[in-house]
Amino acid sequence: MKNTLKNIFTAVFFAAVALAFTACGGESFTDPRDGQKYKTVKIGDQVWMAEYLKFKGGARAVGDNASSFVWDSALVACPDGWHLPSKEELEVVASDTSFEYIWSSTEKEDFSLKAYRIFAKSVGTDFKTENAWNYYVKCVQGEGKKQPRLSEYKGYKAIRIGSQIWMKDYLAVESPNSVCYLDDPAECSKGRYYPYSEALNICPKGWHLPSKTEAIKYVNTLKKEKAFIDSTRGYYEGKKENFEDFWGEGMLWTSSRNFLIRQNKLADMLKIDEFSMSVSDNWKVAVRCIADVEDKKE
Repeated sequence: MKNTLKNIFTAVFFAAVALAFTACGGESFTDPRDGQKYKTVKIGDQVWMAEYLKFKGGARAVGDNASSFVWDSALVACPDGWHLPSKEELEVVASDTSFEYIWSSTEKEDFSLKAYRIFAKSVGTDFKTENAWNYYVKCVQGEGKKQPRLSEYKGYKAIRIGSQIWMKDYLAVESPNSVCYLDDPAECSKGRYYPYSEALNICPKGWHLPSKTEAIKYVNTLKKEKAFIDSTRGYYEGKKENFEDFWGEGMLWTSSRNFLIRQNKLADMLKIDEFSMSVSDNWKVAVRCIADVEDKKE
């Protein structure tokens, strides 16, 4: 008799749990942008997408069941009326394996290289840059809490690298002897190549060409973080046919005449190289400026 009552109680209990779960999920909505239909699930007082976002706009990779995004694209990937979850919202679902490998809208800090994400049931951080890992998106219903976010410093897109603030993009200011990749005007907005003599004074007010010491700190910080900044820009050696990209190698001027920052993600190379005087005399190289005042925030 006791076993019978126990079995009845167990059956009723699990039926109630199943009913409660069904009541919290099973709804769906259609993304008006592309007609994709998504199941939803209610978790606490929030309604989540129960499936990964398949929207192609801004996606780095598109599959049958999900699209993956770098962080900047993930931030604006959700449809109207939905939002990318905050770090706090991620923590609520972190232990659920159906919510793995998704971005949050929360950065580690202002201008940070990193934002929070779920990976292997844990909320941690990963790199936001174009060369970084792609994660999926699951959206939460509602507008969400607006995250304080500073993406510009002194009028330019910026990133924090340790205690330094660098321009996020290659400098594209025109100068008398600067050139664009392949001499193609369509490439000019991606950054120009400058002779050393012009690179020294090309950074706008509030910024400067990094010194050798600042460049070493930049390299050491990125190595510690095991990170690479976008480095697909090559160099120019005085002739159009000499444009190079060295399989993704990038070079950046420093204010120390014979020292360049060299980085190549494919070769796992990031270092300061010393070159002969002829390099600084004949080559035209990309520029990223560093802010005049070092931010003490680590």
